[in-house]
Amino acid sequence: MPALIPVDRFDIEQEIMQIGHFATILKNYADMIYDGELTDTAASDADSIHTSLQGFANLLDAHSDKMYESHKKHYNLSEYS
Repeated sequence: MPALIPVDRFDIEQEIMQIGHFATILKNYADMIYDGELTDTAASDADSIHTSLQGFANLLDAHSDKMYESHKKHYNLSEYS
C-alpha cells in the first residue's frame, strides 16, 4: 500500500539535519553544565540533569522512529519486505 503522504529524499535529508541541530543543542547544554552556568539549583542538581538527559534520549528515540518510518515510506517497504 503506498504512503498516504509521499516521502522523498528531501524529507529524509531534513530529518537528518534536524538531528544535527539537536546535537548542537545537547553540546550547548553540556557546555553550560561544565562551565557552571546553570546556577538555578533546580536545573543544576544531578537528578535534574539526569532527567534532562533521559528526556533528550526519548526525543532522539522518537525522531529515530520517525526517520525509520520515512525510510520505509520512501522505499515502499513493509514488515514483509
